[in-house]
Amino acid sequence: VILGEDITQSAPRLALAVRQAAQRAAVRLAAAKQIPAWNAEAVKNIGQHARHPVFIASPAPTRLDDIAALSLRALPEAIAALGLQVATAIDAGAPGAEIPTDIPGEDIQDIADALLAADKPLIIAGTASQSEAVLEAAANLALALHQRGKPVEISLTVPEANSLGLALLGGMSLDDGLVALETGDADAVVLLENDLYFRLDAQRVDRALAAAETRIVIDHQTTATMEQASLALPAAAFAEGDGTLVNNEGRAQRFFQVYDTTYYNLASQIRESWRWLHAIDSVTRNQSPRWSRLDDVTAACADAVPALANITHAAPGADFRIRGIMKVAREPHRYSGRTAMRANRSVHEPRVPQDVDSPLSFSMEGYSGPNEPAPLIPFAWAPGWNSPQAWNKFQDEVGGHLRTGAPGVRLIEPAADTAFSYFQPRPAAPAPFEAAWRILPLPQTFGSDELSAQAPPIQERMPTPFLALAPQALARLGAAPGQALRLRIHDQEVQLPALALESLPDHAVGVPVGLPGVPPLAGADWTLLSLGDPVVQGDQAPPGEPGPPGEQP
Repeated sequence: VILGEDITQSAPRLALAVRQAAQRAAVRLAAAKQIPAWNAEAVKNIGQHARHPVFIASPAPTRLDDIAALSLRALPEAIAALGLQVATAIDAGAPGAEIPTDIPGEDIQDIADALLAADKPLIIAGTASQSEAVLEAAANLALALHQRGKPVEISLTVPEANSLGLALLGGMSLDDGLVALETGDADAVVLLENDLYFRLDAQRVDRALAAAETRIVIDHQTTATMEQASLALPAAAFAEGDGTLVNNEGRAQRFFQVYDTTYYNLASQIRESWRWLHAIDSVTRNQSPRWSRLDDVTAACADAVPALANITHAAPGADFRIRGIMKVAREPHRYSGRTAMRANRSVHEPRVPQDVDSPLSFSMEGYSGPNEPAPLIPFAWAPGWNSPQAWNKFQDEVGGHLRTGAPGVRLIEPAADTAFSYFQPRPAAPAPFEAAWRILPLPQTFGSDELSAQAPPIQERMPTPFLALAPQALARLGAAPGQALRLRIHDQEVQLPALALESLPDHAVGVPVGLPGVPPLAGADWTLLSLGDPVVQGDQAPPGEPGPPGEQP
C-alpha cells in the first residue's frame, strides 16, 4: 500500500523494487511447477499477467498505476482518512477517521483483506504530501497489521539525498534561521551547497541575506544565492569528495571521490565543504587545524551528535589495508591507467594522487577481488565475466547477499521492548476542505531536481510550466486547456496555461515543482488558494503546449 506518495519521483529505486515485487507472483506460480526462478522466459510465460497486489492512493497519477490492483486519487486529508479506515478494518481497536471520504467501503475492505492475506505486507508513505496526517495513518496501518501478527514493514521516503542525515544532525528550521537574520539575532550566515532561491520566496531570501553583514556561500554551482555572497568558495561535488550519506532507511553509507581535481589542474581550489569550514574555524580561533582527513571529521560528528555515533562504522577507515599492506584499487587491472587520462597534455606519467581520506588508491594498483569489504567495492569484475554476471563472485549465492555483508550501518533500529500506540486522528478542518482550492506540488522527472535542472539536456526536456486541474474544475471556471490562469503564491502572481489532468482530485491545482517561472511552494500558504479568472492566452503567456506531469513534452 502506497499512501500519498509518487515514489517514481521521490524514490525511483524503491519504485523499481515495488514493480519487481509485484511481478514476483509469477515466480511463485513457476515454483509450484518446479521451474527455477532463473528461467526467466518460462517464468514469464507461466505468470502472464499475475501480480502481487499493489494499492496506490495519491493526489495525482503515477508511473506505477499500470501495475496497481487499485489506484485512488484524493487530497492528502482523504488519503490519511483512507489509511485510518483500512487500519480499523484490520484491527477494530484502531481509531477511525474523523473526516468522510468518497472511497467506497468495498475498496477499503479489499485493501484490508489483501494485506491480511499477504505473507509480507509493506506500507509506503513519505513527505511528498506535506502531511503529518498521512505519515501517522501509515504508522497506524502498520501497527494494525502488527497487532494481527503480520510481519509488516514500513518505508518512509524523504525528499532529497541525505535529508535524513541532516535531520539527525538537529538544529533549527530554515524558517527560524531566516527569522534570526531578519531580526538581527545573527549577523553572518554560511550557506552550504544550497540555492535558497530555488526553495523559498525570492523577496524573503533577499530580506534575510540583506540583513547579514557576512554571507559565505560554499557551493559547486554558480547560483542566485552565490551571487549574493560576500565570500564564495568552490565546494567539491559528489564525485570530487568523500563523505557519509544517510539514506531513507537510516543506513549510513560512505561515498568516495572518483578523482582528484588537482590531478587535472594543479591550481584547482576545489575542496570538500568541511575542509573550508574547518579552515575558517581554525583561522577565526587562531588555532592550528585539528582535522586533516575524513576520518577526523567523521569521528568528531560521531562524538558530538549521539544519533550519528555509529557513522564511524559505515566503512573502514583510511588506514585499512588488505592483508595489512594493500589499498583497494579504484580501477580494474585492464584500465589503461594514468597516462591515458592526461594523454591530451603529455604522455609522461605523473605520480598518482595520494588519497589520505580512504583506503582506496587512484589507480589499478592494489587489491581487486571478491574479498573487499562491502563498503569498499568500487566495481565488479571477474575473469571471463561481464560486469552484471561478475557480481555473482561477490555474493554468497547467485542473487544473494554480499559475502562481506551489507554496505553501511543502520543508525535507526527497532527496539524489541518498545510499546507502540496508535496515533489519534487529527480533527476535521474547520471548513470542508472541498470548498477551497488546494495546491498540489507535482514533481517533474525533468526539471524538479535542483542540480540536474541546470544541465542543458535536461532543460531541453522540461515541460512548459502549467497549472493542472481536473477537467470538471476547468469547466466550472469556464476555462479550456491551454488558456492562461492567474495564480497567487506568496505575494507573487503567475500566469500559466491550464492543463486538464484526468483523475486529479476536484478543487485541486497541480503546480509543477522547480520549473522556470513557477515560484517555490515551500513556506507558502498553499493549503488555501485564490485562483484568478481565466485569461485568454496572449503574447505574454509561456509558449508551447504544457506537458503532463513527469513526461517529456
